[in-house]
Amino acid sequence: MTARVAQADTLLLAAAISRPTAYFQVDGKPTGMLIDLVTEAFRRAGYKVEFKLMPWARCLTEAKTGAVDGVFSSFRMPEREQFLGFTNEPLTTQSITFFARGNSTISFDGDLSTIRDVKIGIIIGTSYGKKFDAAVKNGTLQAIDPTNNIDSNLAKLAVGRVDLVPSLREVAMSTAKRLNLLSKIKEVSPPLEFVPSYLAFTKVRDLSKPSHDFDRELALMKRDGSYDRIVKNYARLASNAATEP
Repeated sequence: MTARVAQADTLLLAAAISRPTAYFQVDGKPTGMLIDLVTEAFRRAGYKVEFKLMPWARCLTEAKTGAVDGVFSSFRMPEREQFLGFTNEPLTTQSITFFARGNSTISFDGDLSTIRDVKIGIIIGTSYGKKFDAAVKNGTLQAIDPTNNIDSNLAKLAVGRVDLVPSLREVAMSTAKRLNLLSKIKEVSPPLEFVPSYLAFTKVRDLSKPSHDFDRELALMKRDGSYDRIVKNYARLASNAATEP
């Protein structure tokens, strides 16, 4: 994958396919909470934005090579800072929660060592916060089962191929609704972690100006109420997904 030829004032950004943050409508147009936030901030800053939605590992690969201008939303990690320039203003703060099968007796009290031998499904290339990532790296969590996307992860959970799945809460609930799996899974409290996530730009070329412009406009959106309106709209949709039969 080679670096793309930049178009004046048009940015090509990649995001992982997941509801309600970034997904395709029936007509093929990208939509979602993060899509709307990014689009509005750049509209105010005078940029056009195009989106590629694909598995997260591929998003990171294409940002590293410069095939896309940036990715969202990414946790800020030393290994990613080697090839990504992060904005200063968090795009969102994400609640990472464990999900289990509906009849599971597994509990979680915040201590990952208590679920050392539990089979946990993860998505390739995805971070689940410093606490979880460190537990995988140092061997505290020993039964990790990777897959490509949240659809596959929840399907494996429902049939017993894995016993726990960490996920952004809203993404898991919305996906489970779409796959008719809400009755087969349950949320495990407390949340694993709350982590700020960011829009980040490739370091293959200098994108400091759009990064600065995005920070300015997103901060203004948070102050004028437009940020909250977008977030609350999708929170309402996610809530409906969790409660509808």
